[in-house]
Amino acid sequence: MSDEKDHSEHATHQQVSKEINFEWTPELVKLVTSRGLIHPLIGPLDQDPDGFPKCIYRPGMTLPDPADTRGCLNWVGLSEEKILEVERKFKQLYPDYQAPRCGYDEKHLPRGLNEITFPTIDKMLDIFFQGLDQGLDIDSTEPLQQTHEAYIEKGIQEGLRPEFAIFCGMHKDDPRATEDPDLFNEFWFTKGPQDFIADSIIPSSWTKVKDFLEQRLIHEGKAWQDHHGRWLVHEGESMEQAKARVDDQELQRLRQKASEEYKARREQERQEIARLDAEDKARWAEEERLEAEMSKKST
Repeated sequence: MSDEKDHSEHATHQQVSKEINFEWTPELVKLVTSRGLIHPLIGPLDQDPDGFPKCIYRPGMTLPDPADTRGCLNWVGLSEEKILEVERKFKQLYPDYQAPRCGYDEKHLPRGLNEITFPTIDKMLDIFFQGLDQGLDIDSTEPLQQTHEAYIEKGIQEGLRPEFAIFCGMHKDDPRATEDPDLFNEFWFTKGPQDFIADSIIPSSWTKVKDFLEQRLIHEGKAWQDHHGRWLVHEGESMEQAKARVDDQELQRLRQKASEEYKARREQERQEIARLDAEDKARWAEEERLEAEMSKKST
């Protein structure tokens, strides 16, 4: 039943994609030729000395609430329809999931760094990316027209808002197109739209939004930053108490815990690979046995 539903949803997406008729507007051209210096919802970004985008939070900036998963996914670049689809699958996969009420948490990494996390959004984006992988398998028999507009329309079909889907393609006025015509006319199409979505568009957008959200937490006194990373102020703590809590002994404890958790995950992965390998070998052995029996009967 689930497979039938997934195929039905995919068929609907295919039908919708045929109705998409993307057209460039001056606003979209300005956005796509900014080379990432303009975020579709945040607006113009600062630049580092090398000219790359730099996220600097300023008080009063409009940002989504970390507990508002729909709002965050919308800011990351997903369409309303895709967000609803991801939500449905999330509830199916994690029916008992208990998300942090505030929408964020923190995690210490084995290499000694601490980071603020947004676990629900991360899980939902994983579901979105898995859907892209499935789409690649289903669409493999349908070659996509190698035009930038077709790539953008495919991005919209995959669930991106148009102002994010434009990064699946390139505009003829993009400096890269004039500097390297082969990139515009040929090399761009060595990757598929799903590759651009999964490798750069959504990860880059989420990284920026997440960075701004973390900086806002720091500005509001709910978090702080040092050379070990970004830390949350726990409930009932003052900023001074939070910083005093993370002493050398606590850092060592966190590193040890993170290392043990990492080793446990690797062991689980090893066991899962071994289990799948054993199942494959057993299946192959059974297939060989059945083939041998059929061969004997035929003779």
